[in-house]
Amino acid sequence: MYDTIVLGNDPGSLVAAVTLANQGKKTLLLTEDTPLCYSESGYTFDIDPFPWSGFNRGNLFKQFLSHSGILPEEPPLPSPLQIIFQKHRIDLYGMMERDIREIEREFPDKASGIAGFYNSLSRSGQFVSGLIDKGLHLRPEKLKEHLRLLVTLPFIGLRKRDFTAKLKALQQVSTLGKVMEAQILLLSHLDPHTISPIAAARTLSTALQGVFHHREGKHLLMGRLKKKFEADGGVIDENPVSTLEMERVIKVNLQPVEAQEDSIPTIYGRNIIISTYCDKLSSLMEGNRAFGSLRKRYGRIQPSLYPVTLHLGVYDRCIPEKMGPYVVVISDETKPAEEGNFLFLETSEPGNLLRAPEGKRALSLTSFVKNAPAEAEENTLQAVMEDMLKNVRFFLPFLGENIDFINLQESIRISKRYQKTRGLKYKAKNPLNGLSFLSGKTPLKNVYLTGNALIPGLGFEGEIISGINAARLATERG
Repeated sequence: MYDTIVLGNDPGSLVAAVTLANQGKKTLLLTEDTPLCYSESGYTFDIDPFPWSGFNRGNLFKQFLSHSGILPEEPPLPSPLQIIFQKHRIDLYGMMERDIREIEREFPDKASGIAGFYNSLSRSGQFVSGLIDKGLHLRPEKLKEHLRLLVTLPFIGLRKRDFTAKLKALQQVSTLGKVMEAQILLLSHLDPHTISPIAAARTLSTALQGVFHHREGKHLLMGRLKKKFEADGGVIDENPVSTLEMERVIKVNLQPVEAQEDSIPTIYGRNIIISTYCDKLSSLMEGNRAFGSLRKRYGRIQPSLYPVTLHLGVYDRCIPEKMGPYVVVISDETKPAEEGNFLFLETSEPGNLLRAPEGKRALSLTSFVKNAPAEAEENTLQAVMEDMLKNVRFFLPFLGENIDFINLQESIRISKRYQKTRGLKYKAKNPLNGLSFLSGKTPLKNVYLTGNALIPGLGFEGEIISGINAARLATERG
């Protein structure tokens, strides 16, 4: 019997599993054969193409990796986030003074408003960081925690009022509004149109710390987490889960392979940690009366925007010399992101043979749609991807004639199959403080949660916190 079973293959799940194994807990990680990358014809793409923040000095994830001894041999370096419009190009370097000068260069008549906004953003970001350090990103469950939040609410209101006024003034210029929207879309798990000002301040202040490009691919860093987990005695099983039974002891039935159809592998554990990325969570809540209250809270969190990604292999010659690894292309600043207007380009570095053949580059082109790709017809998604290619041509005019590899059907399959693990955006009704929606606890004392839906207002950092908290809760139970 395992002390804890972890179900998931996302950052929060891996952090929880590594933490438990490092503490000497007998831990099983069920990844259900969910891949972290896609490789074909010499090209390798991360299934999740979006940038990770959080490798600056003192960041929680960097501290976790350093403690685990699994920092990459070449730590990722901050890369400029380039936002391209028909008439403007803005390079954001994650350094406030430099970013202010860059935006003022494009919009000199808005200089005072831009400086005022960033000053308010800096103060608001530091304020929210203080809330996080005090644990106020979590939903209060005890009387003491509720009292702490009540004491803090007036200060939250004052900070919210100041930042909201500065943000709305900046958004009066549609192009500048899109600059902020782009950063929220990339670095938060929330819909930028429904995000709270507190969460927006945190996300935009995170952008001031820089976004980081993983030269070898994020999947290799995740692979190092798994190797660390196994080195500490953890066990990984990729077989899909058939059923979960939640009693005093957790019972997990795995789907048998064809050669074992007469026997269903069964695994037992004292605790289980389930990622909100997993489809099994929804079926578990539906089939267990004890989860009624959790199902109600979870129902307030609705997927709002789904990513659709087209994977391309291209020749170096079609990539501009000064193009960075992360680019946002906005063809029409008057249209919303979900109409294929917002395009995110993630590109491998020149000469990186781990991701593309010599003289070529791996290019992921991502847009957002309102309806779940899993429920869409293939021809609908194909039309979306064709529009993406059309919209990006004002920035990459020679892209069409320099495509070396494209597998439209596989890109559609990945967008359908892994729609929850690739930058899904949420909106929620009446969030407590705009940062967190769910607790890692559930109505069952031996079932805990981790993943992107718990603290979506903190984006990637929220996933790491959710994993650490889930491991702590499982450890406290014993």
